[in-house]
Amino acid sequence: NVDHKMKYRSKKGQLPFVELNGEEIADSAIIVKELSQKFGHDLDAALSAEQRNLAHATISMIENHLAWVVMWWRTKYPDQVLKGYKVNLQHALGTRIPNGILNFFFRFAFGRKWFQGSKKVKAQGIGVHSAEEINEFGQEDLKVLSDMLADKPFFFGDEPTNLDVVVFAHLAQIYFIDKEVSYPLRDFMTESCPNLVGLVNRMKERCFPDWEDICTTLDLNSHLPKPAPEESKDNKEESKDEKEGDKEKEPEEKDLEKEKADEKEKDKAKEKETEENKEKEGK
Repeated sequence: NVDHKMKYRSKKGQLPFVELNGEEIADSAIIVKELSQKFGHDLDAALSAEQRNLAHATISMIENHLAWVVMWWRTKYPDQVLKGYKVNLQHALGTRIPNGILNFFFRFAFGRKWFQGSKKVKAQGIGVHSAEEINEFGQEDLKVLSDMLADKPFFFGDEPTNLDVVVFAHLAQIYFIDKEVSYPLRDFMTESCPNLVGLVNRMKERCFPDWEDICTTLDLNSHLPKPAPEESKDNKEESKDEKEGDKEKEPEEKDLEKEKADEKEKDKAKEKETEENKEKEGK
């Protein structure tokens, strides 16, 4: 995983991207395709031609329509994005600038200057509509997905396919927005499409057993073993003070030992002198 600090992009200017054996692969769809071929694991292997066509059309709807509905909300309400996703810009950008300052500039610049999100949303076509119309577009897409899923665990049966992965990736960004933040699309999904909520949670439990750890620590590789934690600065200072204290005590202990040795020598000298006096008196 690449910690991109919201700055690094692939050669195509996109996120996400991966690097495999020195080769950079960008765009989610191409990444999945390339990795499936290289590792011989096709999630859609059991699908019929008709099912593959349906999956392809549905993924196109999600990536080229629903995703832009979500993008419009993000560029329109950047302050709610920060709150809804509990974004820590200091961590995301790898900087020590206080979050208060970063949040201010994020609200001002996001969607306008940094990523030109507003321009992109308008150029795509979604951004020219009213807020009510755009939310209705998103609701219609969710209704289509809900009707397709029906009461099945996954879209094409008991095992997830590439369509389930793509749906999860996009719906998780809608469903897991903090409940204190107002978001009509999340509320519609929760109230009118409970089967989609079930799908999101099944995929989360199946693919991300370390979900809570990831969200708490923002660790990109929480599944990998961690090195032993380094001794904290406070502990190091305490150890240093203890060592210095021991050093201060050492001279005192040496002085005591010397005094005891001197006393023993004096006692021996006195005993020797007493014995010599007794011998002289005997003579």
